[in-house]
Amino acid sequence: MTLFKTAIKSVIVCFALIPLTALASNYDFSFLTQNIEKTKKIAGIPSGTSIIAVKGDQIVFQAHIGFADIANQIKVTKNTPYYIASVTKPFMALNVLLDMENNRLPSNLQLSTMLPELDVKGLNEQMVGIKQLLSHTSAIDNYPLVLASAYSGLHDEKSLISLANNYSIKEPHDLGTFKYTNVGYNLYSIFADQYFDDNWQTRLRTQLFEPLSMTSTSATRTFYDEQKLKVAKPYSLMVSSLPNALPLEKQDATMHSAGGMYSSASDLAKFLIAQLNQGKVDGVQVFPANVITKSHQQQVTTNANYMDFQRDGYAWGWYTGIYKGENMLHHFGGFSGTHAHLSFMPKSKLGLVVINNEDFLSSKLTAVIADFIYGKLLNENDIENQVAKRFESLNSKLVNIENMLTKQQQKIAERKMNLSLQIGAYQGQYRHPDLGTMVLSISQDNELKVNWGQMNSTVSGFNKLDVIRVTLKPTNGEIIMFEVKERVISLTYQGIKFSRQYKD
Repeated sequence: MTLFKTAIKSVIVCFALIPLTALASNYDFSFLTQNIEKTKKIAGIPSGTSIIAVKGDQIVFQAHIGFADIANQIKVTKNTPYYIASVTKPFMALNVLLDMENNRLPSNLQLSTMLPELDVKGLNEQMVGIKQLLSHTSAIDNYPLVLASAYSGLHDEKSLISLANNYSIKEPHDLGTFKYTNVGYNLYSIFADQYFDDNWQTRLRTQLFEPLSMTSTSATRTFYDEQKLKVAKPYSLMVSSLPNALPLEKQDATMHSAGGMYSSASDLAKFLIAQLNQGKVDGVQVFPANVITKSHQQQVTTNANYMDFQRDGYAWGWYTGIYKGENMLHHFGGFSGTHAHLSFMPKSKLGLVVINNEDFLSSKLTAVIADFIYGKLLNENDIENQVAKRFESLNSKLVNIENMLTKQQQKIAERKMNLSLQIGAYQGQYRHPDLGTMVLSISQDNELKVNWGQMNSTVSGFNKLDVIRVTLKPTNGEIIMFEVKERVISLTYQGIKFSRQYKD
């Protein structure tokens, strides 16, 4: 990271007051932008952060700080597409409600009809419908399906259906109880791609993106190559890869219905304005008011929080909860090299977009950003002093982050390989019938490497026999366990067994 201590000096803040209609802002946000710059400089990571605050139907503040591409010094702008991960869910849920409103989709469909081949032990599929799938109350989980959809990208319709049929399990909580998971949205899109003439990506484009003129938004990664638009590359404070981006970057095969969109701050602001104005943007009724209202209605209760944000329930793709004394709907998204925040307060007609192409510092920084912006817009007393203390606390923890990471990486590097056979015995192909092939190979430096679809990792040692450490998800240390007899029989990753392939 030290190589980029100087690069941080060139981070430029694009600070502007650009309302959709002519309205001067009386709010001063320079305190915020100056402190964001300072925190990024202390952290030594000039990644991008784009912020837009909305009041009513107007943008009252926006700032775009840092780089979409650090190596090439490409700055973020209001139109820079960031991967927004699970912020996809409010879009998917609204799309479903629009299909129901327009009689393209029956609202009372049951899972037994939607996916008749699905048989989850102990679950009555006739009690699960679209609402349960999209409100995380179906009681179904399926981690192999999540891995294939979001990470490896090794799937097609046949393998997804097989995964849904063979690996879905009934979670040990009751039907109707909230448990957040991607699986309900994944199962819905498997059904929808069979039910409609168009796939879910196309339906999002035609029913949401195009009506809102979200020209920098897409549910396919290839869209940006075709349009020659540069997306924000993924980074992490926890991985000293600068100026290079993280190796796991979204492609079409890993853009799934629970987390499969790139969007810009400008485009997301349009979506928020539609939420705050009963479907209207610039005076045009883009979506029916009753559908927007329905999408905000709580479907299940819960009692949780994420950092500063209390959560008392879940609506159609939105968490519900109280923030600064106001009802707030929100959804956040996280993935390797990204953190996204989308929130709004219907009563005060306030909304906030914060998107980042970094995954560790950004979640903490975004919470402070939200504290200041909502505090300022709600005329909260002494908000600058309160937030100044939060910045000071965050900065004090960042001062020694580089030394901490270096020590951690040295500790991992010092672990010796603990293998019962010669390293060459472990290289080769390991096959799973529905999850594809994991390949282990040896580099010229005699390092063991793992590749699984879109994911790849070098291997480090572990303190148990025939167990290795990998970072297939770049910021997560995980293990792979080998079954070894006279030769290697299989490997197990995340509880999933891949069988070694031999020619004999």
